[in-house]
Amino acid sequence: MSNHGGNNPDGAPASIRALLVIVEAVGSQIEVLLDGGIRRGSDVVRALGLGARAVMIGRAYLRGLAANGQTGVENVLDILRSGIDSALLGLGHSSVHDLSPADLLIPPRVTHGLEPADASVTSPA
Repeated sequence: MSNHGGNNPDGAPASIRALLVIVEAVGSQIEVLLDGGIRRGSDVVRALGLGARAVMIGRAYLRGLAANGQTGVENVLDILRSGIDSALLGLGHSSVHDLSPADLLIPPRVTHGLEPADASVTSPA
């Protein structure tokens, strides 16, 4: 899923806001990848904790590439990895595979208005 952080003219919510609802809706039928809004390692941990199978980091490594070529990309990857490791340590986990939504504080308004439609509820005539 991607909308590049909700910056599209259509006013779509940020990908991270819709992630949990989408993951719950599709269950194990498909793997969900998140793209958009990833700036640091803790963003990666948050997305994986909410159920993303993988996280795209295009903007971060492109900035590293533009700044300093291969060395810049390696630096960005090191910084992201360090942020992931720090977030995992803070949560008491040794692997991203141990993450779950229970590791995150999810304010109720984050998914407000994004709940999937309940097929058992009919609209008034």
